[in-house]
Amino acid sequence: MVVVWVVESVVGVDAGVAALLELAIGGGSDRVDRALERYRVGQVDVAVARADGEVVGVVGYIPGGDRTELVHIATAPQVRRSGVGAALVAWVREHCGPGVVEAQTDGDSVGFYRALGFEVESLGELYPGVERFAVMLRG
Repeated sequence: MVVVWVVESVVGVDAGVAALLELAIGGGSDRVDRALERYRVGQVDVAVARADGEVVGVVGYIPGGDRTELVHIATAPQVRRSGVGAALVAWVREHCGPGVVEAQTDGDSVGFYRALGFEVESLGELYPGVERFAVMLRG
């Protein structure tokens, strides 16, 4: 499947964006609601990737001068491994400046970040049975 997408900044979280963010957030509805509230009140900026008008990827980020934090990144299952996630990270780098891009992730996603050139450091087991990683991409 060849996917052509456009990445753009959006204001607010509609149902399509929320559904994708829910994939990245995981957990129960209380956890998802708490995380989405940060987007609704403007603490986290949002960019989406669209293909044929449909949201197929989303990244939540906090720009901060020389450091940008990726809060969540998710792609629709049908477009995974097509470059949408990489395009979202590239868009954030382009729009937030040449500083460091950093995130925290789990073992399931660490390969994605490594493939994009992020440095990876284990943070240990921050939650029972779940190893977390700090990832950093220098400008």
